[in-house]
Amino acid sequence: MSHSLINQSQLIANIDRLVRDVVFQSVNFDDIRNRLNALYSPFMETLNPDLFYSQTIDSFVYSTDAIVGDLYPSDVIWDHSKTQQFVNNIACYKQDIETEDNAWRYQESQNRKKLESYVRNLLNHYSRLLFIRVDLMYLKETSHMVTIEDFNDHMTKLRDFIGNKKTCFEHLQGNAWALEQGYENGGLHCHLLLIYDGSERNSDYYLAKEVGEKWKSITEGTGTYYNYHDAEAKQRYERYGKSGIGMIHRDNPQQVENAVRTALYLTKPDKVGQHLKVWLPNMRTFGHGIYRTNKRRGLPPITN
Repeated sequence: MSHSLINQSQLIANIDRLVRDVVFQSVNFDDIRNRLNALYSPFMETLNPDLFYSQTIDSFVYSTDAIVGDLYPSDVIWDHSKTQQFVNNIACYKQDIETEDNAWRYQESQNRKKLESYVRNLLNHYSRLLFIRVDLMYLKETSHMVTIEDFNDHMTKLRDFIGNKKTCFEHLQGNAWALEQGYENGGLHCHLLLIYDGSERNSDYYLAKEVGEKWKSITEGTGTYYNYHDAEAKQRYERYGKSGIGMIHRDNPQQVENAVRTALYLTKPDKVGQHLKVWLPNMRTFGHGIYRTNKRRGLPPITN
């Protein structure tokens, strides 16, 4: 855990938003200059060559390096001239940013197809499944302590628990997860879907709470969670026939379609602003379980 007062993920998200505002929006010149003066020095002082950054962040680094040269970040003052150079420089990267955004949308659409196939296979195979949705995140007051390395470590531990299928993950038949970074506050978070054998598990609210508490334990108290299984929220969705969590019965087509729709929230190609802007080498940002395994009852054996 970092003991810096600088919130790494929020700082990166602010840089991303600044670049996008300059490239794609009409932004007040003084606003750009003020944001550069507020963001440039703390960001450059925390830049880590061992990490990968999105095209918006790389474009910011290349554009500012060309202007400030060998000056220390703390010695740089973004006056009218430097700010104008930045605006001119960053515009050259518009196509690169759009290319990366389009590649991300394409990957999300591919993830979406794979996830839908996976979830429908499970729904067709079991007579009833318990769908659990939990969002895992960090407390606002401790988020400055959490780096992308911490987030990756926490997610690795969580996936190990899921794979072992013990405690709150017992009788788990399927899972999917997606890592995101908030557009406004840069908050690192995970959308988690857990699918349990409905003949073995039935208390969705308390099960979701157990999963959330497991996350808090993994993060040593810096984490928190959102439980979608609150009775009032569920009743509201059920009233409009849109509930896709809780017990899902194979012979109820509306429940099945709602469950698929709930699952597909994890892969939305229109959520460009919420993709990770910083990551570790080989870091996975989306995944789901495997449908055809030797342990899944009722399926023919897998042959080579």
